[in-house]
Amino acid sequence: MSATEGAYDGGYTIVILELELVKMNPWVAVTGRVESWVKNPEGFLPVSCTVIDVEDRMEGRDGIEDSWLFTSKALRMGAGVAVHLSKLRPAGTVSPRTGHVASGPVSFAKIYSVINETIRRGGRYKNGAITLHLDANHPDLPDFLNLKPEEIPWAKRAIEVGDEVLDSPHLDLILQKVKDGSVWLAKRRPGLLPNVCMEIYLPSRGTCLLMHVNLGRCSIEQIPDAFVDVMREICGLHPRTGVGQEGIYLRPEEDRQVGVGVIGLASLLAREGIRYVDLVEAWENLLAGKIRGGAASRLAVALTEGLEAAADVASQYGMERALTIAPTASTAYRYTDSEGWTTTPEISPPIARTVERYSATFGIQVYDHHPEVETVQDVPWDVYFRLACCWQTVMNKTGKAHAISFNVWDNVEINREWLERWLKSPLYTTYYRLPVSNQCSLDKTQICSACAG
Repeated sequence: MSATEGAYDGGYTIVILELELVKMNPWVAVTGRVESWVKNPEGFLPVSCTVIDVEDRMEGRDGIEDSWLFTSKALRMGAGVAVHLSKLRPAGTVSPRTGHVASGPVSFAKIYSVINETIRRGGRYKNGAITLHLDANHPDLPDFLNLKPEEIPWAKRAIEVGDEVLDSPHLDLILQKVKDGSVWLAKRRPGLLPNVCMEIYLPSRGTCLLMHVNLGRCSIEQIPDAFVDVMREICGLHPRTGVGQEGIYLRPEEDRQVGVGVIGLASLLAREGIRYVDLVEAWENLLAGKIRGGAASRLAVALTEGLEAAADVASQYGMERALTIAPTASTAYRYTDSEGWTTTPEISPPIARTVERYSATFGIQVYDHHPEVETVQDVPWDVYFRLACCWQTVMNKTGKAHAISFNVWDNVEINREWLERWLKSPLYTTYYRLPVSNQCSLDKTQICSACAG
């Protein structure tokens, strides 16, 4: 049975049968949202994220009131929502048409936080989050940055920037907020908006399916085939989800993107005896046209070929964007590598070989990674930064790139030089300010005080 045959017809039987076959494929990692949708198609949708660009009016399509309804419905369907407020007039602006005085985007921030709190606690848990976005050039930026976490405990914050941020009169405040982890950064991309977790760029009311390659279950030689298989599966699922039927989200015919990421890079490296620094140096040499021997070089070639091959498949399905690195702890911890150890999340080294994960939703859970896996104690920040740049560079070259949810470690000094380097890099976003020093636990409620809950 092919995942590309037929289209969504109101039934789920074919999709469920196909997903059962997908689970038998050792290198396919299905997200929890897809699995939840299979179990309860009436209450959830399998898309992981959505965005809305709020217009500068109270009523009408995409107006402020409509954005509240959109946010509520998206959360109840299981998606996180990025709410973009940059079009709203600054506080104190008088409308020449009505004479009304604008209260500004910051005045509405608390409402989205309360919606999220109420929906997530309303009867039973629904997995979703809110990130509020504002352009760094907006006049109300200082008020946005200075919001206290206790004022919006159920919302995260991000600002969209370009090179001009280096000349911003608020640069010191921006750097301070990135340093304390309360604000994330995203580079502007015309016509696209970054999502909740900063790895997907979407049009307003767009959505994104996510699926991952489990590198921990691949040999180096299998990596290109694994990328192709996962991309085919997710592109085949894309038109069948029912997204867009109620007019809330864009229809699949007009919303042409998916997101294929990975889990288990550190697991693969441990099994193959390759250090992070060896892979980075090999990949940088490959990008410079220098091909050398050894396992690290073979891996760099295989990852490049896998991303390129997956992009070709995405093109065959008419997808505009398809490659990403998403935050995958929840997915990775449900899978194992080929030796039975818990798969490591995405492409970064784990915080420890044995991880205690604290979550207000799921409690305390303990996971054991491969005993030879490199951790953040073994891998310098600069190596991780360069790895992410290699990965994003290859994705960008395919023309199908989203972004990377790029954690900034707490042992990194956040200053103008750091910001200049990030702006010059191919990376598009930053994500959590991740505590890595002498850690063996990951407390999701304390990574960022603004995200507690």
